[in-house]
Amino acid sequence: MPYNGQTAGKGGHSDFVRNPDVQAFLHDCDYMRPPSDAEGKAMAASFSKAPADVSPRLPEYVLASDASKRDEPINEKLPSTQIGFIKVSHVLIQMNKYAELIDPITRFVDPFKVAELHRNASPITYTLPGSNIRYKGAKSVKDGFRHAVYSQLGEDRAGGDKYQFILTDTLFALSNNKVVVNRCPSCNSEHEFVFVPKTQTLPCKVCDAIIYMTDWLRLHEGISDFGDNTVAITRMMSCIEHLLLMAFIRQVFEADVRALSKMAFVIDGPLAIFGQPAKLHARIMAFLFTVNLKLAELKKEPLLVLGLQKTGEVMDHANMMSRFLPSGVLRILDDDYRNKYIKGSDAPAANFGNETYFGQDFLFKTERGRIFNFAIPYMHPNKKNENGANFAQLKADPKAYGSLIVRACDFIRHFELDLYDSSIVPVALAHRHASISITPGGKVLDIITKAGLSRT
Repeated sequence: MPYNGQTAGKGGHSDFVRNPDVQAFLHDCDYMRPPSDAEGKAMAASFSKAPADVSPRLPEYVLASDASKRDEPINEKLPSTQIGFIKVSHVLIQMNKYAELIDPITRFVDPFKVAELHRNASPITYTLPGSNIRYKGAKSVKDGFRHAVYSQLGEDRAGGDKYQFILTDTLFALSNNKVVVNRCPSCNSEHEFVFVPKTQTLPCKVCDAIIYMTDWLRLHEGISDFGDNTVAITRMMSCIEHLLLMAFIRQVFEADVRALSKMAFVIDGPLAIFGQPAKLHARIMAFLFTVNLKLAELKKEPLLVLGLQKTGEVMDHANMMSRFLPSGVLRILDDDYRNKYIKGSDAPAANFGNETYFGQDFLFKTERGRIFNFAIPYMHPNKKNENGANFAQLKADPKAYGSLIVRACDFIRHFELDLYDSSIVPVALAHRHASISITPGGKVLDIITKAGLSRT
């Protein structure tokens, strides 16, 4: 490995060229299957023409979400000291306003209307203790982190009197108003702690530590006093983004469920929860099924929730495949295709994402030649009623998604953006307001952190 700032020599490859052992090794190797365009064409043949409505059924309102974090050590002194900053931004787009951005006469974009669109962005921030940080006198970083998670998820982030966005309330709603923690996260003693909305904290009978209902998320399990706690903060960011999205949907569901058929919710990333809090995905899946069941009873369109991935192994595969694909094609990413062409596993799971995913992936190349990996929620209440192999077949049945596939494709077509690869306008706007730049944004956060700690 080079030193920081050291460049590689220009002749480093010559040792391999001159070494006869390298040629002997290569002589002993051959292809499992000779690479050829035929392989790519065979994969492309499994794609079909993407559906499109003559009159696209676009939503009247779009809510897009994106999140970012900053969790680098605040200085180079030891022990390493870390504060986690999380920012989640939501952008609300009214389709009638969006249509007015371009002047019909000049065809130029009106900058004042664009500025008004940006004003509809609502960033929400969270701050968490990382390594070497004791929050409110806790005996360890882990206990302080647990307290901070509960405090911040329990705060009302709506900023108004009419609505409340308390994520602990959302977590209870997703859990039928009962959350059970089976072990004390402080002393590790086994005991059942049962939480209801009126009782959100309980003492441990062994160590007297306060147990919080948010300990159910198990985010604290990745926390250590002096180690790197980046992964735990990343998991927290994912939980917050998904819980906020469910909080918005729940607010509308309780106010006027019919309105949800006219809305679209877009999240930057997969429809999945990874790591310790992965079990949250099942609660989200069941909730979205309940919403769609009610909409079906009212003879309304199902709720359009989209997850859009810009990077990852699926997008790497999609970009490699793009030159073989004609424009305007779609493929549901069933487990057979994923395991054969993307994962390459000898012993694939009976159902990919069984413990993490609540949505089905699709690959879509638009008529304008851009390729997208999007996901829409499974149209089932859970995966428990079927064995894994059977659910793998159920989730890959296009008929199960009703109008959602064509509506998702039309939505992406309407908003696809030239500025970035595989991008759409709502997510680009949300990212603009969620992102924290390394310079000056990250440096400013380091400065205010050190200033704040120096006063303690």
